[in-house]
Amino acid sequence: MSLRPLMLCAGLVALALAFGGAQAQQVLGIAAVVDDEVISAYDLEERLDLVVISANLPRTEETRQRLRPQVLRTMVDEELQKIAARDAGVQVLNGEIDDEIENIAQRNGMSGERLLDQLRRNGVDPETLRQQVLASMAWQRFMAARLLRTVDVSDEEIDELIRQREQSRGETSYLVSEILLTVDQPSNERAVRDAAERLANQIRQGARFDVLARQFSAGATAQQGGDVGWVRFDTLGPEIAEILPQVPRGQISDPVRTATGYMIVGVRDTRVEGQQDQDTVEVTLSQLLLPLGRDVNDETVGRAMNTAASMRDLVEGCEGVAPLAERLDGVSGANLGKLRIGDLPPAFKDSIASLSIGEVSPPIRTAAGIHLLVVCDRSQPLEVQIDRAQIENEIAARKLNQRALSFLRDLRRDTIVDFR
Repeated sequence: MSLRPLMLCAGLVALALAFGGAQAQQVLGIAAVVDDEVISAYDLEERLDLVVISANLPRTEETRQRLRPQVLRTMVDEELQKIAARDAGVQVLNGEIDDEIENIAQRNGMSGERLLDQLRRNGVDPETLRQQVLASMAWQRFMAARLLRTVDVSDEEIDELIRQREQSRGETSYLVSEILLTVDQPSNERAVRDAAERLANQIRQGARFDVLARQFSAGATAQQGGDVGWVRFDTLGPEIAEILPQVPRGQISDPVRTATGYMIVGVRDTRVEGQQDQDTVEVTLSQLLLPLGRDVNDETVGRAMNTAASMRDLVEGCEGVAPLAERLDGVSGANLGKLRIGDLPPAFKDSIASLSIGEVSPPIRTAAGIHLLVVCDRSQPLEVQIDRAQIENEIAARKLNQRALSFLRDLRRDTIVDFR
């Protein structure tokens, strides 16, 4: 063991004498030694506090006990990453760490100073966050400096992905988040699976997916909170392709065994490829309105709905709205102009989203009365443009992630890690 960890151990012994008892042994001992770098039990407990608070987990000893093995594994990986970056000459300055903490805070709607104050109020040393950010930045720079240059993307690969995208027009794509826990050797299989199941349960109970992804995921998307972006169902491998269409929007999957480990997949949204986002479509509307008070009884509302339903067959396109309103007592007609579907009230949006030009909506009840909406015009979906540079970056990012996972697996195999 080098001089540095020996000096640290001496300092921990001195602190243990000051605290005394079994509690000091638990908090001030050594959790693991990675090569010559020490992860103290104090550092581990502080990181547990950070995870629990950031992810909105219950602040109970049971939660901490369940998280402790996976948190320690993450911290060991961070030490391996920092060692690799240091050996490659990668440097991260204090000011750069400050800037990244400010970025993290802004993503959560606060300033960096407020974020650090919040940690202090919850009993977490801000240095815990700084060390995590340092490890992340050092690893990202190491990948850019040493691994990215090993990644090559050919024109044939770009052409193939473009061909796949063109063939997928009309198919459903998914806005996906992921948490990947890797299995490096068979003896770790059950522990990793159990950790993945615990994370899935915690997310379903209200823990933040993005925070847990940043803390635990081994994927390249970890620093983006696990955000994979829009993908086809078969992009993430055959195991995920089998279950992805079954995951409801806004929900997560159970942990899925993949070639590299266990993956939890969250589906944030879905869309049909080659179509414009429905909310951005602009429609020109006219309406017929049967005024009706908010406090009328159900019988009166029912009669008005029946009257409006019978009026639908009398509407002859947008040009017929005004003449029909003049012929019918108590009915008003109006041109509502051009509107984005996404800006319409939910009842209007749902009723006209699938209507063609000239079609009339079913009767819609609002506080103003009973509406019939007529679609006079609508913008056409924009043709999806192929961006070769963006596709090249996507392929390169996927390959870089594979290189990084392989390199980290080799680091774990070749480095002496002593768990205490």
